[in-house]
Amino acid sequence: MKNTILTVAVITSFAAFGQAKDNFLQQQAYAEVQRVASQIDVVQNNLSDLQSRVARLERGSGDNSLKQEIATLRNEVAELKRRLESQRGEIVKDLTGRISKIQQAQAPAPAPAPKPVVIGPHREYIVKSGDTLSLISEAFGCPVKKIKEMNGLKKDSLRVGQKLMLPKE
Repeated sequence: MKNTILTVAVITSFAAFGQAKDNFLQQQAYAEVQRVASQIDVVQNNLSDLQSRVARLERGSGDNSLKQEIATLRNEVAELKRRLESQRGEIVKDLTGRISKIQQAQAPAPAPAPKPVVIGPHREYIVKSGDTLSLISEAFGCPVKKIKEMNGLKKDSLRVGQKLMLPKE
């Protein structure tokens, strides 16, 4: 009885740990998104500020120093745009990787392939192109349900070269 209680306690602890780990990873990803979003906001604000300065200068006089200032500001705007696009790309790449890791951590283990259940005398049949369970059933005089049961099949689909166990009746 003590072993059973201990086993249940250990299993419950592992389940709680797994859920806490998933929650922690999600919180980390959310915090990172918030941090990067605030950086992007700063860059966008700088870009808007520079664009308004350029527009204001373009409306001003045509003197050479202003033209130089406009050219400098245009270069700064172009650089900010490049940085913004680069940061967006890095964010997408980073978040895609994090989401993939979280999904892999949460994905259930694949179910083991069903094992054939062969009861009594049987023969082997290798599936050929064009074969279906109903054609094989008719040819060997055994129900489709029996063939599926003997071979652990859940669906009716077959592959060329697949080995099937058929009853010898």
